[in-house]
Amino acid sequence: MTEKTENLVLELLRAMRSDIANIKQDIREMKGQLISIRHYLVVTDSDAGPNEEGIAHLQVRVERSERRLELASEP
Repeated sequence: MTEKTENLVLELLRAMRSDIANIKQDIREMKGQLISIRHYLVVTDSDAGPNEEGIAHLQVRVERSERRLELASEP
């Protein structure tokens, strides 16, 4: 290979190394964001459980009250 060709190859390899380093940094940032999203989903999901149970409990109480007051329509 001539010196000009060797320099071109080295220049391309350096550019590739730089691009790979940028990709690695982007992946690290995306992993951090993904961890944050997963944490948010876990917290949100665990918060939804008690609310659903509370609503179901209130629905049973309302239905019972309607039956006692004879407000409920017969199924």
